[in-house]
Amino acid sequence: ADIGISLPGTGETPTAPVFVDGKKAATLRGPSIAQDFEKMVADYIEQRYGRGKAAAE
Repeated sequence: ADIGISLPGTGETPTAPVFVDGKKAATLRGPSIAQDFEKMVADYIEQRYGRGKAAAE
């Protein structure tokens, strides 16, 4: 995977390491892990592939 997340298990502290291109890029913490990861994915896509034709118009 180009970007991935390792989610915490049941009863574990809500921390989730994020890997980008095979290297640890960040550790997300707290109740907003899902939203923070979604933003990281969107940012990664934009950086890697650009905004696309529709966004440029």
